[in-house]
Amino acid sequence: MKGSHHITLETSRIKYEFEIKRNITIIRGDSATGKTTLVNILSAYSLYGKGSGVTLQSDVPCVVFHPAANIWQQELSAINDSIVFIDEDYSFIRSKEFADSIRKSSNYYVLITRFQLRELPYSINEIYGIRTSGKYHYPEKIYQEFYPIYENALQKQQSSPSNRILIVEDNKSGFQFFSNTIKGVKCLSSKGNSGILPLATKEIKNGQLSIIADGAAFGAFIQDLVIFSEHNKDISMYFPESFEWLILKSGVIDSKNIETILESPQDYIDSRKFFSWERFFTHLLELETSGDELREYKKDVLKPFYLSGKVREAILAQLPEGFVE
Repeated sequence: MKGSHHITLETSRIKYEFEIKRNITIIRGDSATGKTTLVNILSAYSLYGKGSGVTLQSDVPCVVFHPAANIWQQELSAINDSIVFIDEDYSFIRSKEFADSIRKSSNYYVLITRFQLRELPYSINEIYGIRTSGKYHYPEKIYQEFYPIYENALQKQQSSPSNRILIVEDNKSGFQFFSNTIKGVKCLSSKGNSGILPLATKEIKNGQLSIIADGAAFGAFIQDLVIFSEHNKDISMYFPESFEWLILKSGVIDSKNIETILESPQDYIDSRKFFSWERFFTHLLELETSGDELREYKKDVLKPFYLSGKVREAILAQLPEGFVE
């Protein structure tokens, strides 16, 4: 599946309206925030159709997954080209087996859970809460909408201390780029998403931290890092989709194809081929530079082309103003 899918779900008393555009969407929130109601309304529609008193508008099927515990993999494999909603009552969504089962799926998944799903590469931009909008007022219909929980996760640098430390999740091309192009900054690699918080905890006493990670796959780790940053103000964070996305967005690879894709990536990213957008952007950059001796992109070893002159400056210009200066 690919593309954005606008969904409207309503009864006589409540209306949900939201858009799903990636293969994994996370819904979070405390009790009484509308999560269970959403699932119950969808379940009623699945069982009784219009006779349930529920109206559903969607260009693809919406399925609430209620499997038997011991055959969930078999039942899940029978669903195709649908948006699958799974409630947190099912602990298997936290397992590696679940991640493996949906890796090449043609479905999109909406996972309603309070847990951080470490086995799944989901975006920080696709973690939502549910809130009541002002579009309707009691005793009229209650309007429920999704809102991105971490849209303000990026923090601007607050001062310019003498000791500055840049932590990057990447230990290959991204680390090579930042360690060679940003002067006066100690650049460290966390060697993976799970290593960022432990490294930040270790280094916070040594200077002001700037942290860069691939937002397209950092969703399972963002909550703990945000909590850490709230208790340590000398931290700046930036979550581009990926390092490859930064290069593509900078315009150093001149291609109308790239420009068109970046306007609406969801229209080009097939969930069966790419488990996360980060992998798609790597594929796109490799494809667009293939066979070009000067610019050919390899994740293991970054070409000198990306480290010098106007190319370097164009890529750095994609960072938030003052992020590492």
